[in-house]
Amino acid sequence: MTCHWLAPDLTMSAPDYRALLDAALSFKRRYPLHTEGALRNRTIYFLFYNPSLRTRSSFLSGLARLGGNAIVLDPHNGIYTPALPDAEIPYSTERISDVARVLSSYGDGIAIRMYGAPAGWVYGAAHRHLEAFAESSRAAVINMECDRFHPCQALADMMTLRERLGELAGRRLCISWAYSGSWHKPVAVPQSLLLAAVKSGMDVTLAHPAPFALDPEVMEAARQFAHRAGAQLRVTEDLRDGVAGAHAVYAKSWCSLDHLPQRCGEPVDETAMRDVFERHRDWCIDANLMRLAAPQAGYLHCLPADRAQEVSDSVIEGPSSWVFQQAENRLHAQNAVMTHLLNPGALS
Repeated sequence: MTCHWLAPDLTMSAPDYRALLDAALSFKRRYPLHTEGALRNRTIYFLFYNPSLRTRSSFLSGLARLGGNAIVLDPHNGIYTPALPDAEIPYSTERISDVARVLSSYGDGIAIRMYGAPAGWVYGAAHRHLEAFAESSRAAVINMECDRFHPCQALADMMTLRERLGELAGRRLCISWAYSGSWHKPVAVPQSLLLAAVKSGMDVTLAHPAPFALDPEVMEAARQFAHRAGAQLRVTEDLRDGVAGAHAVYAKSWCSLDHLPQRCGEPVDETAMRDVFERHRDWCIDANLMRLAAPQAGYLHCLPADRAQEVSDSVIEGPSSWVFQQAENRLHAQNAVMTHLLNPGALS
């Protein structure tokens, strides 16, 4: 049975996830001298429906250093756009099942980044595209971010937290919404991080204004993982309350699920979306807020950050910023993911 990497934050058991985190940290310590050749003669096809700096460059650089081959396909112009049956357009699209079967007969993996506009901003639609690839692919399918989950980012986040904080059980993490001048941001990052953090035993405070609640299914899963790990999970609508006493503060913007369309072809309620954003312009992490956190607390962000909106320059450029170590760990996390899927023996 082919192993896929679609939503491990949701589906992987806590012990298995913690074991993978340990393996990723070990793999990083051996990189690059003792990991070259781990993916020799392996080929992964990359489909980017959305822009990407860290994900694209870290995956391609990492695969090259591990000895593998990366082939980037443009799903908008370079190939017929992969589509589900109800969205097919003659001589413009190709059914996802056909694309998956063909590519998996050529190579070892298919990595996909898709969220937002390419799926009509219908929540869950992009994730269904990835599931459709996985259903027909004999090769591993890797989620490079969809509208529900960003597992590669979450693994890099957890690596950074372990490196900075050591044992994570009992440590306090604040995951907070933050203001941005753009609403075009999926909930994938906070949802994957929340699940990964409670699996690691962290006490998590999720801070956000009322309109920015996360997926109820994800929240219920997070509560169950937290209960089994002996961790605490609470939600607050007060930013200062969320930051107070935290050992790490991860604050970024995400859209309101309440104002996304229910079906493809329906428009986003942009007026309502912008209104809930503008009513919470004060949700910005600055030096005064960070002083409420625990001594030596760190600030994290997946990047790109909207400076002076989500976070002040004094924080992201200051001594409490773990952001660029976190960005570097994208390379190492994804090296571990690719090796875990395509040559697991080399990861141990």
